[in-house]
Amino acid sequence: MKMWVLILISCWVMISNAAEYQITIKSGEQKRLNHKGDAGTAETHWKLETCEGCKLIMSCYMSSKSCNDFLLTINDGLTVEKHCGPRWSSTVLANSNYNKMEATIKTIGPVQGSFCHVSATKPYTNMEYKEIDSSEFGLGTGAKRQTSCKCGWANKSPARIVGGKETLPNEYPFPVILKIKHDRLPLCGGSIISAYHILTAAHCTYPFRGLKFAVVIGEHDISKSDETPFTKEIDVKETFDHPKYNDDHSEYDIAIALLEEKIEFNNAVGPVCLPNSRTNLLGEYIKVMGWGRTQTKGSSSPTLLKVHLRAIDLSICGSMYSSIDLKDPYQICTWAPNRDSCQGDSGGPLVWRDPETNRYVQVALVSYGRKCGSTDPAVNTDVSYFMDWIRKIISDTVPQEVCV
Repeated sequence: MKMWVLILISCWVMISNAAEYQITIKSGEQKRLNHKGDAGTAETHWKLETCEGCKLIMSCYMSSKSCNDFLLTINDGLTVEKHCGPRWSSTVLANSNYNKMEATIKTIGPVQGSFCHVSATKPYTNMEYKEIDSSEFGLGTGAKRQTSCKCGWANKSPARIVGGKETLPNEYPFPVILKIKHDRLPLCGGSIISAYHILTAAHCTYPFRGLKFAVVIGEHDISKSDETPFTKEIDVKETFDHPKYNDDHSEYDIAIALLEEKIEFNNAVGPVCLPNSRTNLLGEYIKVMGWGRTQTKGSSSPTLLKVHLRAIDLSICGSMYSSIDLKDPYQICTWAPNRDSCQGDSGGPLVWRDPETNRYVQVALVSYGRKCGSTDPAVNTDVSYFMDWIRKIISDTVPQEVCV
């Protein structure tokens, strides 16, 4: 009889120290979730929800590094992860997959001080997305304004193109592959901005200082050596990372590669247009292209692929990534359902069709993100912010006209 009494008392203690809360977080709102531990076993469970199209952002502080007395469990709506022990930092960050998530903190003994902060983004995952008929884009027809020099054109058939897979050999003259010299596989992407200069990301060049780079122009399918007569490898003479580049957080993530020899422009190889002013791109469709992976753990694409993303409010990226500067913004936030840039696309161009010129303008370059194709947006370097620096590097090395 005494044993049964002890079991009943033990069960009652566990139940009496368990709490469950259902909380709704409004867009832009932040709340603190407190866990109260005591001498026994305590468990707090939160069911969280926000508006349709919004995402929940959570950061939890773990007051103990031992799995013997502390366990944090987070269900982001897609996966469930358990956090405890020294392999985790004291602060755990997590995002919901869509607009719901759950979290549980369980402690044994006098473990106190654990809490979570949770906030909600502005709505974006329910935004409209439609395929674009771009058969006439970049052909120069119907232009209201001429560019300062020939740039940003596309070589297209008049057929309608859908499904985010438009890429014919040399369809876009400006994307290039950046690679370590003598390596076969691409390292990053880039774009032609003059006959001697390639624009790319600093996180592609900075970690490999001291190594020799090369670029491949006029490429389409890296698995074929004779697919197009315009493919050519050119050595890089020098790379210039932005002086404010921070490798820890990919801040000011932009670089220029100076080539050893001049690119001979033709219809299949030529420069992208650069922005002559800052443009409000919120809600605009932006084309990203590259030879990167088609999924997070997949292999790189042998052919140049492209996809349309939409520019969304930078504050959404700011709520998910710590290195976003909202006071002096130099980045562009993009997202689209089941579409994204991925590893290997870094440094590659994001282009926007300027309705005034009907030419492609490089408004950004691929910087960083999380899991490819997830509901988390991607962060890209805003090219317009760096135009003075770009012009100075070109002027100080091999002066060339910049097409805008």
